[in-house]
Amino acid sequence: MDNNLEKLESVLKNIRKYEKLGLDTSYLKLFIKNYKFFLDLNNIKPDYSDSQRFKILEEILNNRQLFPKISDIIYFSNFNLGVEFKSQNASREVTINRIIKRAEKDEAFRNILKSKLSNLISMGHYKEQKLTSTSKSINYNDLEEWAKMLKDI
Repeated sequence: MDNNLEKLESVLKNIRKYEKLGLDTSYLKLFIKNYKFFLDLNNIKPDYSDSQRFKILEEILNNRQLFPKISDIIYFSNFNLGVEFKSQNASREVTINRIIKRAEKDEAFRNILKSKLSNLISMGHYKEQKLTSTSKSINYNDLEEWAKMLKDI
């Protein structure tokens, strides 16, 4: 997401409480909508900082619908990324941090990670998870948004 767009949406979120008191935010909402359309129309890619890029990767790896168990993350890493995690004794957070740190150091690894995650999302892995677990609802919008963001980073 564009930094300016993120700031605009943050401002809108912060002033929502004043709508009940009579503040008209419709022009700001319309402007944000038009700004998004302008960015899409002109194919303007968002400018992510390195920390934002790795935060996106971390959020995707941390998604419990995509990787419900730590064993799923380890399996994905071992067979798709060439990482050899031998045990599952480390916590989910530690395992994800190891993957992110390696991606920060090695650009080839980062590109492989991005492409494998994109493939996983585009193949509908999260939709298969949805079919097997009826009690959990998966936010497809987040995953689709991440798929778009992976293309940009």
